[in-house]
Amino acid sequence: MVIFINAGLLLLILTVGAWYDIRKQRIPNWLCLFGCLCGLYLTWRGAAAEERTWSVIRYGIRLLAVTAAWFPLFRLRMIGAGDVKLMALIAGFLGFATGANVILYGFFIGAVLAFLKMLVCRNLRRRLTFFFAYIRRLFLTKEAVPYYQASRDGKNAVIPMAACLLAGYVLHWLIS
Repeated sequence: MVIFINAGLLLLILTVGAWYDIRKQRIPNWLCLFGCLCGLYLTWRGAAAEERTWSVIRYGIRLLAVTAAWFPLFRLRMIGAGDVKLMALIAGFLGFATGANVILYGFFIGAVLAFLKMLVCRNLRRRLTFFFAYIRRLFLTKEAVPYYQASRDGKNAVIPMAACLLAGYVLHWLIS
């Protein structure tokens, strides 16, 4: 029963996050906090009495580890802070192995969408040239400047990662 509640709640959180990401290009902090607290409660509630403390600690470690792992991409403005928080929630709810699969599915879907978007907008060569120049500059100067700049890139270059993570979650459940 707890597994179905976890799955349904995570689906709801990712759906609301995807809606906000598509409509407003941001994921509200209240949603991430709500998800974090719900995951904490469900982890505590789903564990045997003698295992509750360690279950909650492992849940917190998953949240912190995933946040730390993806934080550099946020600092470089390659993904948003809300995307990092949603990825942490995915790993918190599902565990490292299953969470990593869901996140990888989401990134794969995002890569396909980005590629198709560049084909439709006819800017594939320009975006790839910009990306390789960015990577080259990063290695030569060791200066970490933001990859995405709204004034330069516009809204057209943005892929709603929360929607991709939602699709990755759905794909995971369809496959397994």
